Amino acid sequence: MKPLTLDELRDLAPAFVMGTLSLEEQRAFEGAMADATVAAALEPELSAHRAAAEFLSTSHAVTPPSSLKARVLSRIAAENANASAPSPIPKPIATATPVDTSVRDINSRRGRGGWLTAGVLAVALAASLVLLLDVKKEALGLRGQIASQSTDIEQTRTRLAEREKLLATILGSGTDVTLVRLSPNQPTGPGMQVFWNVKEGRATVTASGLAPIARDRAYALWMIRDGKPVALALFNPDASGRAVVQDITVPTAMQGVAAFAVTEEPAAGSPQPTMTPFLVGAVPK
Repeated sequence: MKPLTLDELRDLAPAFVMGTLSLEEQRAFEGAMADATVAAALEPELSAHRAAAEFLSTSHAVTPPSSLKARVLSRIAAENANASAPSPIPKPIATATPVDTSVRDINSRRGRGGWLTAGVLAVALAASLVLLLDVKKEALGLRGQIASQSTDIEQTRTRLAEREKLLATILGSGTDVTLVRLSPNQPTGPGMQVFWNVKEGRATVTASGLAPIARDRAYALWMIRDGKPVALALFNPDASGRAVVQDITVPTAMQGVAAFAVTEEPAAGSPQPTMTPFLVGAVPK
């Protein structure tokens, strides 16, 4: 397959993100992405498609089946009952005294084959103890698995709630949403998307690849309106360099708004940018 042009790569970008390219197209696309200049040019497109794919995927089937909770709780209760039930294995320990008596009786009859019976009983008792330890270890493992499953369920519920809230913030009560992609002023760098719900006058920002920042500093989002910067929000990325900022107040009309930009400022904010923005995105007309 001949090398793909940049326009052809942009056309294939959605299918690349969704994983629906043919094997030949996939190889050609990945080969083109090996070029740092091409990768930098396509990263804003790919970031936007990834963000859109994530939001679209979570707009369907974000609510677990109504029967899931009952099934999970029933399973957890059954495993808890099994794990906490008295083990039948310790019974050999309760007969320790008769076993010891038998051993003494057998010792008194040594020379007539009693040593063989004593050895068999000792081996059986040792095997019972080993089995008891294995059962206890397995019970502890089951309890750990149940606790881990409960944690996973709660984490899943939390993620679903966060995504539902994010969708609600972006879409609000209408669908008049404008996507503004902010690109770095260098060949490589972080990526950011601003989802501007014009009807609601609210915006949500998602960003990735942001560098760590000092505690007394913060990233600042600006709107360039009528040729002047207007401060919108201060935010900090998490350990992975990602950030999500919701419920940002923005105008309910696009007139006069030319772009969004990001700078690094003091943690308390600044009335004007103190540096050249490192992320800038023009508002589509």
